[in-house]
Amino acid sequence: MPNVSITYKRAFIFTFFLLFLSSVDAQEKSKLELLIDKAYSIIEGPTAKPRKNYFFVVPIWSVSPETGIKLGASFGYVFKTADDSTTRPSSVRLNSSYTQLRQFSIRPHVDIFFKQNTYNLKAQYVYNDFNEYYWGVGNTSPGSAKELYNFNQHRFNARLVKQVFKNWYFGPQLMYEKIYKIDFSALSNTQQSNIPGINGYEVFGAGLALAFDNRNNVFFPTSGAYLEISNHLFLNPTINSYRYKTLLMDLRKYVTVGKRDVFAAQFLGSYNSGLVPFRQMPTIGNDMIMRGYYNGRYRDNHYFALQAEYRKFIWGPVGAAVFVGLGNVGTNVSDLTKQIKHNYGIGLRGLMIRKEHLNARIDIGFGDKNTRGVYFTIAEAF
Repeated sequence: MPNVSITYKRAFIFTFFLLFLSSVDAQEKSKLELLIDKAYSIIEGPTAKPRKNYFFVVPIWSVSPETGIKLGASFGYVFKTADDSTTRPSSVRLNSSYTQLRQFSIRPHVDIFFKQNTYNLKAQYVYNDFNEYYWGVGNTSPGSAKELYNFNQHRFNARLVKQVFKNWYFGPQLMYEKIYKIDFSALSNTQQSNIPGINGYEVFGAGLALAFDNRNNVFFPTSGAYLEISNHLFLNPTINSYRYKTLLMDLRKYVTVGKRDVFAAQFLGSYNSGLVPFRQMPTIGNDMIMRGYYNGRYRDNHYFALQAEYRKFIWGPVGAAVFVGLGNVGTNVSDLTKQIKHNYGIGLRGLMIRKEHLNARIDIGFGDKNTRGVYFTIAEAF
């Protein structure tokens, strides 16, 4: 079996080399460009009559102790609701996977911009019959606390916002989640603990979202900013197993560097009060932020993360990125300054749809205590 550490290092060095590759032979480039143009003509249609909508399929594959071999696919459809230069592209995604240990997951998602961006609808449904690792709650939970548990999940969230002023959006949102059939090891005492929701829960909440968005592209911004402040209230005792409130802040900024490179930065913060179920608590680590940590390695009532990424054009459809970040969770807001976690990493980009600049990406992230993760997905992390 290959040495995983060596494999990661080789991938890191190879990607780092590509990041700073500055030129190729002119004759070879010309041949490659012809081949690339031919491939894109199949995807985008002929120049005289280009396609307006795009359909793509990306395979899902991984191997891990908790799942065995995981296989699946991500189906995507990109389109516009109006034929003008103002209306942003909309997308519909369906991710589904099945594992060697008979675990199943399906996640449809829509992000629709109506004519001239008057309204924006985001909605996602998640069904999981799966398992994951659990280390407890807090920013100092030890690695030795790691244990595997199984669970079933239904989750639905939706948001409909209206453009009330230029680039300003406001509207309602809701979220429903049910976690059931939670099963820890027979030797575990976790389900006898007082962690909210550790034996299952059901919650339904509603709130409001305010967003400012003047990014010049939703898939690959090179200038502009995004600001979001939103909340959910889970207060009705007849519907909710637990009563609590959530507040989220998301700030992003994009700056063009040179002719085609981009510097991007993001701050994400979450504040929660009341009895928050453990799988509703914000967590460190996923393919979007704090890459390199297992999602759920650290979880608690409050959360912050800050990340910066440099996205470099290399040649043709190929790009690369380097990223760094800081983040933490805490029972109290003051705990966020203790035991701050860091991450860093590097990735490759492959341009799938030139017109909308939709990338496929592979990122390798590294965190504290030799944690690491590899992510293969569609679109930028933020």
